[in-house]
Amino acid sequence: MDVDDLKYPVLAKFPNGSFQIASSSASLTRNTSVGLKEGYYNGLQIVDSRGKWFRVRGARKLHGIGRFGGYTLFLNQRIRVAIDLEEENREADVEDVRRIVLTDFQAWHGWRSRGDFDELVRRVNGARTLPELLVTLVSMLK
Repeated sequence: MDVDDLKYPVLAKFPNGSFQIASSSASLTRNTSVGLKEGYYNGLQIVDSRGKWFRVRGARKLHGIGRFGGYTLFLNQRIRVAIDLEEENREADVEDVRRIVLTDFQAWHGWRSRGDFDELVRRVNGARTLPELLVTLVSMLK
């Protein structure tokens, strides 16, 4: 399975329970060489806008992104990553994903530092469909 076959936006769930939203395959496969080396994609699960779950089996560097081959002043390199996905043959619904999001909101106190945290929670709770929830998160977490 290729990342271009996913229906975006997607939610990427990390083993520690936190999440990230990716609005495109480009954002999902953009990382740093240090991030890749330290296992950013290890144990990552992805749910797409259709409600299909995927597991990342592996990731590898394709090439640097940007000027100077992607290298920064700190000698870290911005890179494009190839992700090997495996479909988990299970479905997620809006309640499953809402639970992931709200659990992370409770676990990490940094969320509360947002000036619009209450509005974010209200909109997450008000989403009726999975695509609506994911689009809401994309628009509010930019």
